[in-house]
Formats: sequence, C-alpha cells, structure tokens
Amino acid sequence: MSRDCPEGSCVIEKIKEFSAVLANVKLPLKSRKIALKYLVHFVGDVHQPLHLGNHKDRGGGKIRLTYLGKKVTLHYLWDGGLIDWKKENLLRYATHLNARVQDLEKSKWFHSRVNDWADESRSLAIKYAYPLENNELSKAYISKGREIIEQRMVQAGIRLADLLNQLLLTKN
Repeated sequence: MSRDCPEGSCVIEKIKEFSAVLANVKLPLKSRKIALKYLVHFVGDVHQPLHLGNHKDRGGGKIRLTYLGKKVTLHYLWDGGLIDWKKENLLRYATHLNARVQDLEKSKWFHSRVNDWADESRSLAIKYAYPLENNELSKAYISKGREIIEQRMVQAGIRLADLLNQLLLTKN
C-alpha cells in the first residue's frame, strides 16, 4: 500500500471508495450517480493490463512503435488499438464477446477481489504486453494481445455487473 498506493490515490482504492459511496443510500443521489460513473470507468481501467504497467514509462505511454502504418504508443495498443472490430457494430461485437464466456469462467471471476483484478492486469502487462522484440509487433503478439484484451473486456463487464448487484440490490 505504501509503495503502490500512497495516500489511497490508486485505482484499487478508488474502486473501493466509489463502491462505498454508491452503496450508501443515505447520500444524495447526485453523489451516488457520480460514484457510479467513476466506478464504471475504474473497473474498466483496472482490467487494462498497461494501466498497471510500469510507472517510469507511463504504462507503455512512452514506448513508441508502428502499427498499421501509424506511429502509436504501446499504451494506445492495449487501450483499444488492438481491438479487432471486423467492422462490426458495437452490439454484434458485444454478442461475439459474450459467446466466449463459459459459466465455469464466470463463477471463478465472481470470486475474486479488486486487488486480484489488478494483480491479473499487472501480470499480463509483464508477461505479454511489454515483451517486444526491437519494438516490433509480430503477428503472434497482435493475436495474443487481441485475445487478452477481449478476455479482459468480458471479465470487466461481468465483474462490474456483479459488483453493482452487490452494491445496489436490496439485501433480504
């Protein structure tokens, strides 16, 4: 905590903070709406591997390379540049992602905590995002990156839905 999240100013602590605000029905609705917006954003962020990347290179933001003929950063690639839309609309793409999910996976994902989500992202950043050969993108790298990004988007969506259910559903 002292090394990675001084003064509680990291994504993990912000998710916890905004979760508490959203769950508190005694707070003004405006405060809870703002908390919901930040919560959605931060749950997505914590699932993006390079958001838990190296501080010194700003999560890949200082690593420049060429992708599809454009100069981009490594962070850009993992923040959405590698998403393979195949010219699909958003609904079809979401359906494609949903089709990948199996019930066994979902139940595993439900039994994890925010710290686990961050640890997963950090591990993926180190193992898959950073290892580049001469700042070159191979077909294998792009393919594996797309696979990871799709899985992380699905995990983020499922975990966010579960978190919102926990925070907002009335307990009997």
